[in-house]
Amino acid sequence: MPLPPVLRLRNTLLIGLWVLCGSNWAHSDDRVGEHDLKAAYVFNFIQFIDWPDNESVADRDWVICVSPFSPLKRPLIALDGKPTRKGQPVRVRLLEISDLRNCRLVVLHHADVQAVLRALRSMPPANGILTIAEEATSSSPEIMITLAQQEGRIVFGINTDATSRAGLTVSSRLLRLARAVQ
Repeated sequence: MPLPPVLRLRNTLLIGLWVLCGSNWAHSDDRVGEHDLKAAYVFNFIQFIDWPDNESVADRDWVICVSPFSPLKRPLIALDGKPTRKGQPVRVRLLEISDLRNCRLVVLHHADVQAVLRALRSMPPANGILTIAEEATSSSPEIMITLAQQEGRIVFGINTDATSRAGLTVSSRLLRLARAVQ
């Protein structure tokens, strides 16, 4: 009997986490830290979100721009060069507001949320930029995905209104795994 779609997606995410963490879990005492897991989630979100078909970004690398203040900076930088959908590599850059148009994903920290959101509001709609933040960072309606730790697990919420405005389509499989969908 085939697995239900939600279990298949969960298994895919777990396998992705295993691969991203070096698949070296021979010792049961080895634990993956919260920030490493959150970075793996960010990487896996790429697989379940469709970006607009735009020639200027279609063949580019998957640029993740991360706040220099974010605790996810180190584990995200470790993902640099990993292949993702359609074989395109992930490229991780430190966030610079002036270079925001070249990012596909922006991982925010509370120190730069307002400046980034102001810059995004000045861009045309359907800009194709996914915004991700830790739950404690901001409750702004422009934040598309929030990551949090809850009872020892990493959970996430998705703001589908914000993703739609940016021209992004979130897989229904990912929406079913979200703790909250707005």
